[in-house]
Amino acid sequence: MLNVESAAVVGIDAGTPPAFLLAMRRPDLVRRLVLMEAVLSLRCAFEHYRAMPTTARQIEAATAERRLSVPALAIGAHPVGSALYQQLRQVGQDVTGLDIAECGHIIPLDRPEALLAALSDFLP
Repeated sequence: MLNVESAAVVGIDAGTPPAFLLAMRRPDLVRRLVLMEAVLSLRCAFEHYRAMPTTARQIEAATAERRLSVPALAIGAHPVGSALYQQLRQVGQDVTGLDIAECGHIIPLDRPEALLAALSDFLP
């Protein structure tokens, strides 16, 4: 246990169901919940892959009209690495890239301290 009284919990990809279940089981511990890049209905778990061509067209149309003006942090790890940063720096005005070494795809599970440090540095 982390010996904390309350926490903001972030779940990404395969970390989403555990984060969701923690919030369901321990609402006294979880004060805020953030879920990213996943679904909880397994029946539709792969719909986002089917939607990728549509999403790509939407992104292309949006970036053709204007640049991303919001400060952005692109965090990469193995196997994606700096690919997202390389894409965002072409369409963004203020993009910072960070590769987390010795880390797999599920950054919050593989390197939570490094992710927390990156978020703490980036977020006001």
